[in-house]
Amino acid sequence: MHLLVSGIPASGKSAFCKWLEREKGFLHLEVEKVGVLDRPGLAQAWNALFAADASAAAFLEALEKFKRPVAIDWGFPPEHIAAVKKLFQGGVMLWWFAADWAVARRKFEGRGSSKRPVDIFDIQIGKIRDALPEINAVFRNHLVYALPSTAIYTPPEEIWKSMIDTLAGPSRRRLGAPAPHLPKIARP
Repeated sequence: MHLLVSGIPASGKSAFCKWLEREKGFLHLEVEKVGVLDRPGLAQAWNALFAADASAAAFLEALEKFKRPVAIDWGFPPEHIAAVKKLFQGGVMLWWFAADWAVARRKFEGRGSSKRPVDIFDIQIGKIRDALPEINAVFRNHLVYALPSTAIYTPPEEIWKSMIDTLAGPSRRRLGAPAPHLPKIARP
């Protein structure tokens, strides 16, 4: 089972994916980071996702060589939602990390990773705002409120638990989670 972790910039996506790698055995694949897709077969398969007539099959096949679940860390530009849909159709579980936008903006600004980080954040948020109906339709109830107005990130253990609690049946088992305990109902 592979996960796509997307959402608001500075909402804690990468920190959560790093935790998944360290604590749950996932491979953290931060696709926007330079060199990450340089592993054999990944870059070409990833780039194929963006062709109109392509599916995610080649990329998912390339992920199978890692022989463990992969957390794809991608705060995708909304204009690439078609690629997200292809990943979903290929069986990748989608999760959206929501955040208080003002708090996320301050966190993003504090990173100092660019000369104009706030401009970059504002552009991305504008695109997300415009695409929210489609984003909500694609991600459905796979939403994690990872950065509330308190400015304290939700602990990864809580996020993981909420993800597991959202799932049912085969998806839970593929993530190694136990089936939910259901009380026995006495028959009259």
